[in-house]
Amino acid sequence: MKEVNRTYLKVDSSHSPFFSALASETRLKIIELIQNKSLSIQDISSELGLSSAVITKHVNILEKADIIRSYSEKGIRGRLKMCQLNAYEVMLIFNNNYEAPNERMVEKSIPIGSYHDFHVSEPCGMASKQSLIGHIDNPDVFYYPEREKIQLIWFTSGHIAYFIPTYDIALDDLASLEISFEICAEYPGYNNRFKSDIAFSLNGIDLVTWTAPGDYGGRKGNYTPSWWELGTEYGELITLKVSDEGTFLNGLKVSGCTLEEVLAVQKNALDFQITAPADTPNSGGLNLFGEHFGDYAQHIKVKYFY
Repeated sequence: MKEVNRTYLKVDSSHSPFFSALASETRLKIIELIQNKSLSIQDISSELGLSSAVITKHVNILEKADIIRSYSEKGIRGRLKMCQLNAYEVMLIFNNNYEAPNERMVEKSIPIGSYHDFHVSEPCGMASKQSLIGHIDNPDVFYYPEREKIQLIWFTSGHIAYFIPTYDIALDDLASLEISFEICAEYPGYNNRFKSDIAFSLNGIDLVTWTAPGDYGGRKGNYTPSWWELGTEYGELITLKVSDEGTFLNGLKVSGCTLEEVLAVQKNALDFQITAPADTPNSGGLNLFGEHFGDYAQHIKVKYFY
């Protein structure tokens, strides 16, 4: 099943850069041109009959709105800035309180450094907001004791596991569980088109294997520290939802696994595991972002819906 990069936006002033980016005929034409293929700034300039400088300004606006992303590619006469579509489906929510009458929600933040189990292979490493932690490409650094400082984790293959607390959750009344986090593939430096198969499981039950489209760089992540120069800058925000109807990834049903099945295995704490298998068609590792790295100011966010 093809994965859909779907985004949900509330129609409010906080998303004005997105709506402003679409308020231009030129920018809409740029989106049309790159719907099915990546094009360079020069290609788009030639197609639309506008200067490269003008196209670059429009592309920058679309990039800031996360509608497109760009990457560098070798050309005949130097490097080319290539543009590709980043947002494939955007769902607009006009009534921001449409769930309020029927649902209650509890939200928790699980720091990415609070893992209880891991087994990783190099290249690997981690970073805090201020610096690298220990030596890169040494799996032993994952025993680092001050885990609350960890803001970025990367490894080539293996797994990392987190306990999701339920001690104060009325599980008998729980309707669904959402887990969201920022993640991407792992490539030396970065490669916006380097794919990686990443598997997610809960209480030992496989939920879905998602193929990350790339290891993203070429521009600074919204929250990535200025000192960071190792390539990877940001990821994609993934939301997994498990309910009585099945398992969903970014709103798309990907599995028949239900919340009842997950809770039947273990209730006192849910064991959430993220795995980068070594034996898949796209074995490409992963980067997991904390609140001070990447494009989203969050760790692993968990929402419990009653």
